[in-house]
Amino acid sequence: MSLTTSYSLWLLPLCFALGVLCAWLLYRQTPEKHGWSTSLQWMLASARALVIATLAFFLLEPMVRVFLREVRKPVIVLAHDGSSSLTAAGDTAALRSSYQQALKGLSDKLGDSYEVRSFTYGSAVKDGLDFSQQEAQTDIDQVFRAAYDRFAGPDLGAVIIDGDGIFNRGRDPQLAAERLGVPVFTIALGDTIVRPDLVLRNVDHNRITYLGNEFPVVARVEARHFKGERIRVSIARDGKEVLGKDLVVSTDPMITEVPLMVKADAAGLQRYTVRISERNGEASLVNNSQTVYIDVLDDRQKVLILALGPHPDVAALRESMNGLDGYSTEVAYASTFQGKPEDFDLIVLHQLPSGYAAIQPVLTRILERKIPTWTILGQNTDFNQVNALGGGLEITSGQRMVNDAQGGMNPDFALFTVEPEEARAFERFPPLQVPIGTYELGRGATALMFQKVGVVRTNYPLMAIQPQGERHSAITCGEGLWRWRLADMQMYSSHAHFDKLVHKMVAYLALKQDKSRFRVRHPQEFSQNEPVILDAELYNASYEAVNTPEVAIVLKDEEGKDLAYAFSRIGNGYKLEAGSLPPGRYTYTANTTLDGERLSTKGELLVRAMIAEQMSTVADHALWAGIAAKTQGVMVHANDVDRILEAIATKKAIVPRSYAHASFNDLIGLRWLFFLLLALLTLEWALRRRSGTY
Repeated sequence: MSLTTSYSLWLLPLCFALGVLCAWLLYRQTPEKHGWSTSLQWMLASARALVIATLAFFLLEPMVRVFLREVRKPVIVLAHDGSSSLTAAGDTAALRSSYQQALKGLSDKLGDSYEVRSFTYGSAVKDGLDFSQQEAQTDIDQVFRAAYDRFAGPDLGAVIIDGDGIFNRGRDPQLAAERLGVPVFTIALGDTIVRPDLVLRNVDHNRITYLGNEFPVVARVEARHFKGERIRVSIARDGKEVLGKDLVVSTDPMITEVPLMVKADAAGLQRYTVRISERNGEASLVNNSQTVYIDVLDDRQKVLILALGPHPDVAALRESMNGLDGYSTEVAYASTFQGKPEDFDLIVLHQLPSGYAAIQPVLTRILERKIPTWTILGQNTDFNQVNALGGGLEITSGQRMVNDAQGGMNPDFALFTVEPEEARAFERFPPLQVPIGTYELGRGATALMFQKVGVVRTNYPLMAIQPQGERHSAITCGEGLWRWRLADMQMYSSHAHFDKLVHKMVAYLALKQDKSRFRVRHPQEFSQNEPVILDAELYNASYEAVNTPEVAIVLKDEEGKDLAYAFSRIGNGYKLEAGSLPPGRYTYTANTTLDGERLSTKGELLVRAMIAEQMSTVADHALWAGIAAKTQGVMVHANDVDRILEAIATKKAIVPRSYAHASFNDLIGLRWLFFLLLALLTLEWALRRRSGTY
């Protein structure tokens, strides 16, 4: 214990002098006045001087510094594997009975000398020991990271972790275990015997395809102890096999990929079961099949290339659009076109409108139905009709003579992204043949490229886009796009730059705006262990977001069972937290009523089963042995956990630690000083009272 002050202790004599001075001024002539004895005078003066000096000393803000010593027990982290793979093989009865008692007993015995912190790990780390074995994933690395984040330092003595060594999530745990800097004691559980088994390790597939297309499904198959056997990998829908392939197990073990091509012949979220044929003696039949869901879309957008006549540009555009997933392309000529413009989501007009082709009815339908257009000008284009079509450019003084104009990218273009590499490529491409005339951007239109004649960059646009309301439109002011595609191949050995530009133009122009007033939004897929969360938006007639009415939704599973929920209001929208749902495909119908109008929307979502723990049942004790060896720990088996107590007792570093730290207290806060001063003042008052002064 020591004394310190906020101000210099050299002021302490002044405090004492102040007390003496006040006492002298008060008691200097008291014997003559009151007839006091000298001893009484000195007693009263001393009490008064001590009180005043002490109060003055308090003005220096004195503090008492006390050193406290604290003894802390070392922390032992005890982590249990809560994954379901532990109950898939081996002596599961012993795991659920005797091992539970042994692990709890170990925790109790350690608790006498150490601070034991227990956890259960799987897809996440939870406090306490949980032996229900319900975790669908195993992340061992996060256990060591959690121990490091919470306890890293001199107080952490050791980590005890059990499990089968199988992890299917996160990184390799060995580096995280070494980073702790303490011994890691491992308890090896599970079964290390490699039993005969056929395992469908993984199924790779597209999440989305289009009706009528064939889509690939790649099954990764593992066969153990079945050399020479013939097995079959099949795909079934609604219990009926749609495709299958036989193969012979040629090695032991054998891991191979089986590619299959399946035709999407039904729209909607389709459920397919990929299965390996079962064989007698398999360790587990659960891992022989997996269920996958493919969203088969029937809303392929249709693009019409309507040309004045055959032209290389038409072929170049068609080849480029054929590689755009979700779109179908049709080519027609003005002289023979008999279709309906409203059947298409985008119409590309090549050298149209033109005085050589009477397509006025088509143009009228385009304007009436607000169909997006991409107009490509040429020598035979009628510029007056182009202006009437409203494509974003005003063309005057147009002639049939042409200039060669290259493209100069507009750095301020922002309707979609053009990478710098792509911009440099287009500026190097050959020039287009642009009809001579005066070109002015219309209101709201923006130029993607400007015309560059020779080395002169003009203000005339070469390609312009007008995002106007529900009908987007674009104009390319010259023909010769086919030269760009050939130049792309010549310069960069692919058509990637040209095709990407065409794809972005088509995707932007044919974009369908969602004008529905009631919408439900959600991810297409959820995992089995994550909550299903849906958001809803409701708009009034002015398309202002509102959330006054109640919104109800009914989910229906594959067995036809209805699950009714109500959305909660949040902000100016709605939110539903339906919790975790069993795996499967769910359809839903959401309803609400706004201003007397009944609004509803339908959709579907998928809850995927977590099957990672079923893929492997062979314990990896080598992982535990490696971690224990690298950290100076010990690996034991389930029937020998008491060895860990002996091993920890031999570790001289795992001992209680003593810590000393200073504690500061204001001297004025000590109650005994207050009562001491009060006693002195009371004594002074009593003596003066007794002597007849008061």
